[in-house]
Amino acid sequence: MARLLAVLLLPLALGLGFDRAIAQIYTPQLASGLSVSWEAGRAGASRVIIFGDVRNSASVPYERVVVLAEGLDEGGQVVSRGRAYVTGLIPARGTASFEVRLLSAGREKRFRVGVEAYQIASPAGTQSP
Repeated sequence: MARLLAVLLLPLALGLGFDRAIAQIYTPQLASGLSVSWEAGRAGASRVIIFGDVRNSASVPYERVVVLAEGLDEGGQVVSRGRAYVTGLIPARGTASFEVRLLSAGREKRFRVGVEAYQIASPAGTQSP
């Protein structure tokens, strides 16, 4: 919660306007148990901040989760893109926060955010080769 407040208050402290744009939930096509809830806002004319949570509804933990955020124009073409690497482990039935900062092309009409990559965590005490 403190991180969320810091993200929201930072643009105000810098004298930038922060307009709330969108909030959506995205579930990957694969039945991995990961879903993303997020919000996007503009910080000034050239920056977009997307922050949210990755929720793990599976009974196994995930690691090395990568979130991809894309800004789309009116025709659905990608005009900006950024990635966030979720730190640490997302426990079974747990959540982890992420934040993506994009340089805005100024033509974004909507955003698409989802899990691009992930790895099922190894059981405790074992390592993959």
